[in-house]
Amino acid sequence: MYKELSYETPDGNTVFTSQFLKNKGTCCKSACLHCPYGFTLKKHGLTFQEITSEDFSQIEAMLKESGQAIVDWKSFFPDNIRLILIKNTICGFLLKNHIVIKHLYLKPHFQNQDLSREMVEAYLF
Repeated sequence: MYKELSYETPDGNTVFTSQFLKNKGTCCKSACLHCPYGFTLKKHGLTFQEITSEDFSQIEAMLKESGQAIVDWKSFFPDNIRLILIKNTICGFLLKNHIVIKHLYLKPHFQNQDLSREMVEAYLF
């Protein structure tokens, strides 16, 4: 579990993590990017984006960051890989077949938000 309370985005904004928001104890209903209470997911949902070969380095970085076992993700390219976005921010990616998600990789800051395989499938299919 990622215990960092905030981080800075490349454009200089400070973002509070789900751990920080959990420490507050209640949801503020501001649709925070890392809301651990499900409000942002209910309000904005998840969106998905197909990847291109330009996204390969980003996928490799997410694999290393996730701390999960690494699979041969390139065998899923191009039709069965999707970036996962919350509020237009990439939070991870998935490898799928035509009916289920085979592997789900989330960036560390998004791993404490109850984004289970079943939850992501509900938005995808």
